[in-house]
Amino acid sequence: MHTRTGRLLAAAASLTTLAVGASASPAAADDAKTGRVLVVVANFADRAHPDPAAMRADALDKYFGPGDSLSTYFTEVSRGRFTFAPAAKEKVIGPLTLKEKAGCGGNGQLRKVREDAEAQVAAMGLERRKDWDHLSIVLPHMKCWWVGMGSVGGRYTWLNTNNNTVSQTTIRHEFGHNIGFGHQVRYQCKDGNLVDCKDRAAVAGRSPMGGNGGAGLSTNQLIRMGWLETAEHQRVTGSGTFSLKHLYGTQNGTRALEIPLKDKQSLLLEYRRPSGHLDKNLDGVYAYRVDDGKYHTAVPIVLTTTDRNAGVTELRDDASKVTVKVTGRTADAATIAVGLDGKAPAAGAAPSTAVAPEEAADTTAPMEVTDPAVPTGPGDVDESGTDSAHEHATEDEATQQQTAQDGDAPNTAQSSTDAPSGKVGHTPGLPGQNLAATGSDGTTLTLTAIGGTGLFLGGAFVAARRARSRRRASQSL
Repeated sequence: MHTRTGRLLAAAASLTTLAVGASASPAAADDAKTGRVLVVVANFADRAHPDPAAMRADALDKYFGPGDSLSTYFTEVSRGRFTFAPAAKEKVIGPLTLKEKAGCGGNGQLRKVREDAEAQVAAMGLERRKDWDHLSIVLPHMKCWWVGMGSVGGRYTWLNTNNNTVSQTTIRHEFGHNIGFGHQVRYQCKDGNLVDCKDRAAVAGRSPMGGNGGAGLSTNQLIRMGWLETAEHQRVTGSGTFSLKHLYGTQNGTRALEIPLKDKQSLLLEYRRPSGHLDKNLDGVYAYRVDDGKYHTAVPIVLTTTDRNAGVTELRDDASKVTVKVTGRTADAATIAVGLDGKAPAAGAAPSTAVAPEEAADTTAPMEVTDPAVPTGPGDVDESGTDSAHEHATEDEATQQQTAQDGDAPNTAQSSTDAPSGKVGHTPGLPGQNLAATGSDGTTLTLTAIGGTGLFLGGAFVAARRARSRRRASQSL
């Protein structure tokens, strides 16, 4: 493998100009959606949780507790539009005893674990789709290269625990895979020049999918889920100065600023800073490259002179005569000067058009794979420690299209800075690959392979948004 230069990010498209409207409000009760999660504490035939009661209590807190749990996290990032809730009255059931012996997933072991657990809960009267949407299996500690697995665009997660605890970061990451997101890796652009970017298999740190469990979802992910209002997502149509509001703040206005580029590409900007439980280590304006309206695979951009959590201050594309400059920041908003077609941005001139969630929704077909294959060991992935994401070198494309899960791997000593190849199924964060491997020491995720496509809940969200728009339109008549 060798590092390759990123494709040129180039210039402007002509779009209709509309005024910026009011910002989003929390979802009404009838618009909120819920993913029902069946959490099962399970013992292997030859290995059990040392303290099942403590494990159940920890899982109850991490998944559904009133503090910083999976449930409260998604309520917060979606601003009340979605949450995960317990599917069973007991909230956490088990421990169940599995037929399988402890192991790291080879020879279809995790499939067998899932089938066994699913059969046992069905015998209890808890059926897939009828009673639950997601099955999360909490396993005893194993000395494996992963701490969690999750089907991409599917309904299954496997958690490898330690000392009767499960990692909150890992839970969020795996459920991020379930709702359709792959690993969030980044481009590095020299001196902010968008024509001088290089693929790097390195995590971005802008969401749990990029190894940052304390971060909210990034703007592109919120757009993909339909969790921004029409007025909050604006496409630039001419040179001007724009006010970009704090992504998780309370001020009305634009939270996603999209700048059109050539070849069906665009540059997406967001302003992140600490808010509630979210974004405690983020403070700045962040940029993403969007390819052909596929927001869920947008690639974060960082400068070669900054760390992964630093924001951008200036970006340019010399070939397409596009410039972007952050000219000011307050607690509530950042001021962004955008130049298109070589024109200098004028103060106060901010031509843009609002983007409705229905327009932003990409047409990638939902995907769910219920019988995933797994790697047989850490040698199946090309790893590089705590800040990398790499392809699985031993799988051909046909096999990759049939696989749909990720593994969370502890740190490894092997070193590599090579980027994955550009073929479909091998580029981090891009479509075509459903087998991902991520890693965790309980605090920091290490991404060691790539994610996939598919959005299990996307159609429902888009439909709900359209229904809301129709109701509002009828009320205004």
